[in-house]
Amino acid sequence: MTEPETTLYAAFSATASRYADKPALMYKSDSGKYVDITFRGLDATVINLAAALAGLGIEKGDRIAIFAYHGPEWVIADLAAARLGATVVPLYHTLTAEAAGHILRVSGCRLAFAEGSRLFSRVDGIRADLPDLETVVVFDEAGIEPGVDHLAFEDLLAAGAEALRDGPVPDWPAISPDDIATLIFTSGTTGDPKGVMLSHENILTTAFAGIRRFGINADDVFLSFLPVSHVFEKTCGFYSMLLAGVTIAYAQDLTTITRDIREIRPTIVIVVPRIVQGAYETVQRKLRKAPPFKRELIARGARVLTRHASLKRHGRRIPLGLRLRYLFYDRVVAAKFRKVAGGRLRAMVSGGAPLDKHLAEIVLAMGLNIFEGYGLTEAAPLVSANTAEDNAVGTVGKPFDHLEVRIGEDDEILVRGPNVMKGYYKDPEATAQAIDPDGWLHTGDQGKFDADGNLIITGRLKEIIVTSHGKNIAPFPIESRVRASRYIHQCMLCGDNEKSITALVVPDRKSIEQFAREKGLEADDYATLLTTTPIKNLITREIEDATGNLAEHEKVARFTLIPEPFTVENDLLTPTLKIRRPKIARHYSAEIAAMY
Repeated sequence: MTEPETTLYAAFSATASRYADKPALMYKSDSGKYVDITFRGLDATVINLAAALAGLGIEKGDRIAIFAYHGPEWVIADLAAARLGATVVPLYHTLTAEAAGHILRVSGCRLAFAEGSRLFSRVDGIRADLPDLETVVVFDEAGIEPGVDHLAFEDLLAAGAEALRDGPVPDWPAISPDDIATLIFTSGTTGDPKGVMLSHENILTTAFAGIRRFGINADDVFLSFLPVSHVFEKTCGFYSMLLAGVTIAYAQDLTTITRDIREIRPTIVIVVPRIVQGAYETVQRKLRKAPPFKRELIARGARVLTRHASLKRHGRRIPLGLRLRYLFYDRVVAAKFRKVAGGRLRAMVSGGAPLDKHLAEIVLAMGLNIFEGYGLTEAAPLVSANTAEDNAVGTVGKPFDHLEVRIGEDDEILVRGPNVMKGYYKDPEATAQAIDPDGWLHTGDQGKFDADGNLIITGRLKEIIVTSHGKNIAPFPIESRVRASRYIHQCMLCGDNEKSITALVVPDRKSIEQFAREKGLEADDYATLLTTTPIKNLITREIEDATGNLAEHEKVARFTLIPEPFTVENDLLTPTLKIRRPKIARHYSAEIAAMY
């Protein structure tokens, strides 16, 4: 038997013993009220499920898929698999049947958990092409026709409880820290997804590093609203929280986050930048409809609060007048934003994609501590992060203590440590390309360190645009500038091997239609509206304002307006909301060619 806290279930079980009667998980019941599961109750349910899975013949090393968003069932299934030494294969709830089938087939999953009839039907429809898949367990049977081959989650739990009551305790397998705990297929922004093999040690190393870096403790309450299929949420929003004795509350869905935050009043949340940006845009839209005096009050307040926060963060003297104005605007402006966030939020950790610096400064000015970090699936995932005590806005903070980070050729960020993956599943060639003989993980991201040792992300090797003049251009910083416009929702730069930079621009539909109403513009439909000269001129001005101080070769020479946004559903965004550049380029090849 391994020492406690060297394998996932052992670590959880030790925590469950310490906090037996404390709520571990909270979820919305059918009545709309939050109910909780204690650590003791969660551990008992995990053991019931593990016994039931053992009864189905699931053994150490078998692959088990979880096709769901988040919630107690996700946690129970994952921990039960960890108890058996099985490997969890997360499937994003947005995956098509074809994409899910590919992962299930490649990984050879013997059993799959599915959330509800919709996701069950995707798996059930491709079962004939999945020879290894023996059993599908459904978290919620509502909507599934009688007689369709599946097992109900609740029935499986009952069977496990009965087996433990009537028979001997299963001979649980010995689990090693080096055993593969999860097999996560990357989003594939630049190619086909690869299966990242993460061991118990990989995940625990990162989970405990997160606990230490952010001071996570049993007094914290965490609101979860990101998919657990993403390694950021799984490691930090699931394992870090539970292993620190934190209560995890699950938002009902993305549309109820504001209400759930008010009800739960979390102390910690994990976000991706798009959620922060979306909240900011919502506030901006509401402000534009507010009376002029209120708009001016908030605008002045934002300037004062931002100035005060900047001076304080850099340890500079704050003039008396500014301190007095800060006290006023903090009470009449910032306090209202903190109240919307529940009133006791002490940490908002942002990852998954770069966070706009200006947006971070606004959030900080309102008294909400937002910390940007950096990581990747292959590093389980944390590499570096800012903290309340050391928050260098515009950087992704200092590397975690358990790993080494250095800058290699072409400014590539290299990482080495116990959190680095075991390799890509059944792909030794790709593994050798990613991890060199000295153990350094080649991230593909470019960066540099500032004078204080904070890491700054400057680009991505595979995304660098090289013009026909030999100019190297990192697209993301320019795209971020352009997207800061309230009239622009998405942007992707083009120009590899071309003389100039062009852009595919997805306008913000609500803002464009409001502009059209104010100007008295008429069109048969939205797509036609985007072809009108006033709209084209508007977007031209917005892009020029955003990129005016860039070098000439970095400026957008031409653009094409795209009516339909890039989404996960049309496969032009990854499940973590990153744009799939090659797919977008292929999809809009005619439009791109026309710009040249």
